[in-house]
Amino acid sequence: MKFDRDTISKVLSLYSSSFIGIALGFAISVFNTRVLGKEAFGDYKFIETVFRFLASIVSVGVFISITRMLAISGDKNYKKKLLGFFVLALIVAGTIGVILILIFSYLEPIWFSNNLGPTFKTYAFLIFAVLGNIALREILKGLNQIHTLSVLNAVPALAYLIIAYTLHLENPLFLEDILLLFYGIQLIFLIVIIFKLKPKFKINNALVKDVIHENNTNGKPIYFGSLAGVATAHIVGFSISYFIDNTQVGFFTLAMTVCSPLILIPSVLGTTFFKKFASLNVIPKKVVWFSIAATLFALAIFYIFIERVFLWFYTDDFAPTIAIAKLLIIGFLLHGFGDLINRFLGAKGQGKLLRNAAFAVGLVNILGYSLLVYYFGLMGAITTKIIASGVYLLMMYYYYTKFTKSINHV
Repeated sequence: MKFDRDTISKVLSLYSSSFIGIALGFAISVFNTRVLGKEAFGDYKFIETVFRFLASIVSVGVFISITRMLAISGDKNYKKKLLGFFVLALIVAGTIGVILILIFSYLEPIWFSNNLGPTFKTYAFLIFAVLGNIALREILKGLNQIHTLSVLNAVPALAYLIIAYTLHLENPLFLEDILLLFYGIQLIFLIVIIFKLKPKFKINNALVKDVIHENNTNGKPIYFGSLAGVATAHIVGFSISYFIDNTQVGFFTLAMTVCSPLILIPSVLGTTFFKKFASLNVIPKKVVWFSIAATLFALAIFYIFIERVFLWFYTDDFAPTIAIAKLLIIGFLLHGFGDLINRFLGAKGQGKLLRNAAFAVGLVNILGYSLLVYYFGLMGAITTKIIASGVYLLMMYYYYTKFTKSINHV
């Protein structure tokens, strides 16, 4: 398989914007930790955990289904109608999300030792930004609009940093201010990009039946797998908050932010080639070897510089994050390679295989993030992440080899 000029341009564009996004995310975490302090920052990350957990529940696989339909369709008018369906589905799912957050706001003070119920009530609408951002990234992947995806990776974060920093110079920002600014800006960009995609709302019965069929055969199995794999991964924020406190939630999630660049390399390749994977029988060797070499190089850089770079930017209050990140990075390394295979199987419509793998990961998450965190605290959470990522990669590779053998022997 040859890398044409357009493909190379998109790979470079997405890698550049993703690395810029990672750098901006790093800068945002530095800014937020310094402004909020370790206790309020932990509360902020706990709120994010709840929003992301509920966002992963309400989609019912529709966005995944539309993504694949966009990738394989050659009819521009049909794609516009699919985008219209996406917008309506986002409104419905977001409304359900708001209702769930309002219900949680009354239960939160009973279950947890903090008083964040009023904050959840006031800012429940921001789940539209969390859900929309996740869904739109999938949609842009299906449309192969990598340059727009690149903008989404970087520009909202940059806008937040500039605006928040400017406002903080005049008056101190607090938890609610940070929450509203960060997700409010994302919501604005979400609306602008959707408007520019020019969706058509001429949705007929045939289109609805197409989406339902795709959802039943591919989207829904991936969705249930996502509940098992992705949604259960958010349990760690709940369990650390419940068994320890929100400050430790902040340390753990900050470590995840620091480790996230390692998952970037194979994941970006999988996203860029998602549309091409739909017509290929195997993942090209060039893609695999580049992913391995680049990731191992990044891993070496990580271990060499993590301590001095972290202490340069963050206050000593967050020093416990370093030890967590040095171990947690192993899980991100394994998960990144699994994601590359995941993109290939997803492009081939193998939702049931992805679901089965996610079920296994979900089981590890549920057991680990409850029992291991209860008995071993943060070390239990780290161990769970590594084991779950290892299981994910092994199952992705097993299903990949099984699937490719079946289609290559037809």
